[in-house]
Amino acid sequence: MATASNDIDSIRQQMAQIRHELHQDVVGVVEHAEAATDWRRYYRMYPWPSLAVAFAIGYLIVPKRRRKIPRDLATRADIVQVREAVQEVKEPAKKAASKGILGAIFGMLVPVVTRAAQGYAMQYFETWLAQQQNVLAGLGAAPPPAPGGPGRPSSPGQPPTMGQPPTSGTQPRRPPGP
Repeated sequence: MATASNDIDSIRQQMAQIRHELHQDVVGVVEHAEAATDWRRYYRMYPWPSLAVAFAIGYLIVPKRRRKIPRDLATRADIVQVREAVQEVKEPAKKAASKGILGAIFGMLVPVVTRAAQGYAMQYFETWLAQQQNVLAGLGAAPPPAPGGPGRPSSPGQPPTMGQPPTSGTQPRRPPGP
C-alpha cells in the first residue's frame, strides 16, 4: 500500500509540473503575440521602412489628379452639347428649389399631425380599455355601446359615458341568484 500512495503522489507532482509548464507556455505565446501585433515596436525597430510604408499607403489613398483636356481638342459642338446638358440639369434643380418651401412646410407638419393622431388614437384606446375593465369588474356583462362611442357624448348636451352604469331610471338586469 505504501507504494501505491507513493505512485499517486508522484503522479500528482508530475501533473502539477505539467500544469505549471503549460501555464508558462501559454504566457509566452501571449507575450509573443502581443509583441508581433504591436505596430509601435516595428516603428521603433525599423523607422525608415515604416516611413516608406506610410508614404506608400498615402500614395494609394490619395486620388489621382484628373487629366485636363486641352482646349483646342474640344470642338465647338462638344462645348455646345456640354452647355445644353448643364442647362438640362439646372432646370429641374430650379423647379425643385421652388417646391422646396412647400416641401419644407409639409415636412414640418407631417410629423406634428402624425403625433397628434397617435395621441388621439392612444387616448381613445385607453378610454375604451378602462371602460371594458369597469364593465368586467362591476357588472359581469358589457352594456350596449353608447351612440357616440366610448368617451364621446351620445348627444351634444350630455357628458360622456366612460364605463359607468346608465343613469336613466333603468338598471341592467342581473340574473336571479339563489
